[in-house]
Amino acid sequence: MERSMKDFTSRKAPTLPEGGKDPIERIVQAYGFSSRQALCRHLDVSQSTMANRIMRGNFPADWVLICSMETGTSLEWLTYGRGDSNITNQDQPSTKIELKKITNGNFSSSDWVNYDAQLLPSDVKAPLLVHFEKQNYLVDMTAAEITDGLWLIEIDKLISVKELYRFPGGRIRVENGKASFECKAEDIRVLGKVVARTEYL
Repeated sequence: MERSMKDFTSRKAPTLPEGGKDPIERIVQAYGFSSRQALCRHLDVSQSTMANRIMRGNFPADWVLICSMETGTSLEWLTYGRGDSNITNQDQPSTKIELKKITNGNFSSSDWVNYDAQLLPSDVKAPLLVHFEKQNYLVDMTAAEITDGLWLIEIDKLISVKELYRFPGGRIRVENGKASFECKAEDIRVLGKVVARTEYL
């Protein structure tokens, strides 16, 4: 045990490449986007932020990790461009899922992205990725019966992701901080149930 710990602590730290342009181009390719602008929308960052990383040569370690987690693409390929650009495990390929962004209560943009099939629950028949308030949500669009949890909903023609709690008598509590409220189930249009989420800090 002591030897194992010594070997681990004395390891050589990996040398990350300098520059952000090539890794960012590989991230764009891994997601299946056609432009850096589409990647900016997906990560909820400005084009100037991405331009600064490219111009200053800052390696986008956070974006590389997020991309690998969401698509299953090899970290070695995303980082260094070495090896296979396909999914790490060829027995578990990616699947194309539509990604929609919510802005001011409406779907403002739509893209198609590669999603690691291993991370997709087998019982989700109609998956949709939704970007809302710096988080990506994987939504099952076939779910309709409200149970406690996160939901993609529409209230007064405004789309959002909210935490819902079902009470006796068909009452629903919508969690929204200080603006939380209760209403009837029929006052809410349920679009789908959130089954997973990724938060960007």
